[in-house]
Amino acid sequence: MFENKILGNTVKNEDGYVWILEGKVFVKDPIGKGIPPALNPCEGVKLTVNGVETRHLVMVSEKDTIEVEAIHEEKEMEIDIEISPDNLKAYMSFKPRRTVKRYLKDSYPMNKLDICVYEEEIYKKSDVNELLNIIKEQGIVYGIKEDLIREIFENNKKGRFLIAEGKAPIDATDDTLECLLTISDKKDIGENENIDYKNLITYISVKPGDKIARLIRGFRGEEGISVLGVPIEPKEARRIIIESNSNIQFDEETNLIIAKKHGTPEKKENGNVITYDIREQLKLNEVSLKTGNINFKGDVEVIGSVHEDMEVISTNNITVLGDVNFSRLYSGNEIVVKGNVISSKLISGDTSLALKTPATEVQRIIWEIEDLISNIKNFSQNEFEFYNISTFPNTVFYLLNTKNRKLSTTIYDVIRNLRKGSYDIDDISIYKLVEKCKCFLGNYNEITDLDYIYGVIESIKNTYFIEGERKISGNISLTGALNSEIQSYGNVIISGKTCFNTKIFAGGKVSILGNLRGGRVESEKSVEINNAGTSMGAKTFIRVPDKGFIKMRIVYPDTTIMIGRHSYKFINYQTNIYARVIKNKLIFK
Repeated sequence: MFENKILGNTVKNEDGYVWILEGKVFVKDPIGKGIPPALNPCEGVKLTVNGVETRHLVMVSEKDTIEVEAIHEEKEMEIDIEISPDNLKAYMSFKPRRTVKRYLKDSYPMNKLDICVYEEEIYKKSDVNELLNIIKEQGIVYGIKEDLIREIFENNKKGRFLIAEGKAPIDATDDTLECLLTISDKKDIGENENIDYKNLITYISVKPGDKIARLIRGFRGEEGISVLGVPIEPKEARRIIIESNSNIQFDEETNLIIAKKHGTPEKKENGNVITYDIREQLKLNEVSLKTGNINFKGDVEVIGSVHEDMEVISTNNITVLGDVNFSRLYSGNEIVVKGNVISSKLISGDTSLALKTPATEVQRIIWEIEDLISNIKNFSQNEFEFYNISTFPNTVFYLLNTKNRKLSTTIYDVIRNLRKGSYDIDDISIYKLVEKCKCFLGNYNEITDLDYIYGVIESIKNTYFIEGERKISGNISLTGALNSEIQSYGNVIISGKTCFNTKIFAGGKVSILGNLRGGRVESEKSVEINNAGTSMGAKTFIRVPDKGFIKMRIVYPDTTIMIGRHSYKFINYQTNIYARVIKNKLIFK
């Protein structure tokens, strides 16, 4: 008996393996509590397991019959003309007509095998006149590089090429403010405030008559011309207006801003209007390498900008009077950015920050399972009949191969992250997670109804102590956004002219007073937009729940709206859209 106990403790848990050799799949099952091997088909590969074709990651065993086939393909000539947002450059992405032959790659044994192929492309002759006609259809008339275009087609060169170039305007120079005060470090901060004390910067105090700043006027620019032959006016110079008040006096002859009382000057901006308060208050001049990342239990106010690759965490409000560039803002309440947000991530109303627990990873699986539940509930009778689906497991199987393909990959990624990352979790808990999720990785017949899926979610929550959704009310107010991600538990208001290629998720309302050019907007209540899309066509997606509504003063083609499960894609220019669902029907007035 004692010997059996010793032998039991020395049994190894070993993951299974799968590999490909000369077009055939070989499998080795796991030992003990090891993770079963998995196959993930790539584009151009047909994977059949036990007679059923699958297009997502699937666990396999030695008992399975597995077939893998590389698919050959004939491809037409691909020409894509792209004009830069400023209309000064035209690019062509070109691939000639070709035959793509694919061959399976052999692989070493591994637990998760991404099936790969290598491709051989055989090019066919193209006609340069086809491209010239396409360029004319795009309206490109200025700065065309004809010699380059002919060389591309004669030599069947594939790639992305600059085929036309306009003349850039010389922009006007903005008005600027020259600070006339020296700057000192301020260190008398509460001991519990988690920021970089050494580099927290404020203005020194002033007395009546001291010169705070000087306004320097800019000058006009020079006109350019676009590749479309259209004149391009230079950007108008920013004309600053200085407002005198009880704190400061503006001398229009000398352009000097002069203090009228004792205290610390604090610049206030509202568009082009600038004034100063004078009071004793600590502020961040900017967030950059000089200050380090900010993690502060309270309000954070940045007079200037948040610079590249910086992070600001606040348990309450964040206010940035300048721009946010390639950075991250996390606020427990509201976020206000007076400038533009560029390639950044903003999250408001979330105080659970920077805790690296297993729950943060496992929550990703729960979100994907909840999305599967939503799609099951929205599955119509017509879809059952059209796809010849007769059982609940078949419904799950169909969705895991289509709308919910991401679920299986997310499960595998989370398991790997928990093993490799610095998470407080043991192998047994990871194995339990594998067991709970196997039903989504091949064991579909176990899923008999929605109650079974709800039971999986509840079991995972209880195991990893995942709390329910927290009700919060943070708002985000911006001037403009470019290539960014905005997540608000309250309302989102963008008051400037443009919101470009940005993802917006709001627990409240979304209001865009200017232009929404591409991107994705989702609101739990309603969306109101001045202009949606562009005349040239930019993929724009807007979504609200069944009881929500979408208002747009102008909407351009290639804009898609979704209210509940009702969706509509605009193919024509339209105005004054008020979209909502009434009696299970999408209406626009």
